[in-house]
Amino acid sequence: MINRLYLNLFLAAVTLSAPAAALAQNDEPQRWSLRAGFGGVTMNDDSPDGQPFYTGDDEGNAFFAGGEYYLSKRLALTGALYFEQDGLVTNYANGIGLKKVNRLGVQAGAAYYFFPRKWIVQPHVGASLQTNFLNLGRMQGSGTYKAGQGYPGNALQLDWDVRLPALAVSPEIGVDIRILSSLSLSLGWNMRFGLWGHNRSDIRFIDGPLMGRSTTHVNDNFSKCFTIGLKIDFPTRDVSARSWNNLLNILHSIIASKKGVY
Repeated sequence: MINRLYLNLFLAAVTLSAPAAALAQNDEPQRWSLRAGFGGVTMNDDSPDGQPFYTGDDEGNAFFAGGEYYLSKRLALTGALYFEQDGLVTNYANGIGLKKVNRLGVQAGAAYYFFPRKWIVQPHVGASLQTNFLNLGRMQGSGTYKAGQGYPGNALQLDWDVRLPALAVSPEIGVDIRILSSLSLSLGWNMRFGLWGHNRSDIRFIDGPLMGRSTTHVNDNFSKCFTIGLKIDFPTRDVSARSWNNLLNILHSIIASKKGVY
């Protein structure tokens, strides 16, 4: 679902914003920007070999709001407040997981932009240090759940043992696509290498075709996150009628694609 949305937004923005390239030509230096968005997280499965049934990668949701301060035309300091919800046993749940664990913290780092400011498309690379202030202690618990997929309706017992990392190192690649004079669509992909912590679950079906069978599911401290958001640059610049039309065309293409037109 998120991957399809990324594709629709990227193709529409590149195609429709190109005629407005001249709007990006502005000699006034960009000083800072604000950015906000959301994303989908995939946690890497590191379960022991030989398990009796498949569990797969777990998933999560991420939300962020932050900004950038430009040290030069290409180099910027970055910072954000983020909230992340990680799911356990995603492959047997409706949604991101049968059990959800929250993270909250700040991240700070730097980003480097490759192209001149007059370009509509602005690819960049960066890295940040991500902190976490929630659920740092060891969390252990047990619950009975109904499988939402895999074996829908069957009951299973989930025992979890989770300790979230306090720090993570996060390299990132991304691209900003200008929609209006000072407003850009922002796409990103980052990896998180958590320091310390663990994430383990024991799953046992208590009815259905797998009744009595159990497995151990382990996530390591490596995860991937795709993000989508909006970025506004300061000082802002005037918006032309053509730019507004481009934005409306992008929104129309997204709505139309969801209705199956494309």
